[in-house]
Amino acid sequence: MSITTIASADESFALLIQPSGMFRLLAWVPVSTPRHALCCDTARPVDVTTALTMWVCEDAAALGEKPNTAAYGLLSLYLPGQLPYFGDVVFTGIPDAEGNARGLSPDQAVALLGLYLEHAATGLMPRPRT
Repeated sequence: MSITTIASADESFALLIQPSGMFRLLAWVPVSTPRHALCCDTARPVDVTTALTMWVCEDAAALGEKPNTAAYGLLSLYLPGQLPYFGDVVFTGIPDAEGNARGLSPDQAVALLGLYLEHAATGLMPRPRT
């Protein structure tokens, strides 16, 4: 699979994944926050790698949100055996010294999206009829 993007090196992104498997690549501007992207009051970081953070809504399970098996599929490529997370999740770069989420570089965003489409979303995509 080949994914091509046209973005300048100073642009940054975040990957939002919904429980249904739908996803959006978000432009991550200096005023972007995980709380805003998730439409929640309290976003909690989950450290994935030294360059990748997944953010979840602290109240998603209590609010009756569905488990996000799509995000779990992507997360399990990095951290096998993690607990399921509920509701929308957003993947960003690591937080800065003040705790603000950094965006993903264009190369990081394309690589993460490629992993999602190739490995994590395969069971969620409709198959052609034979």
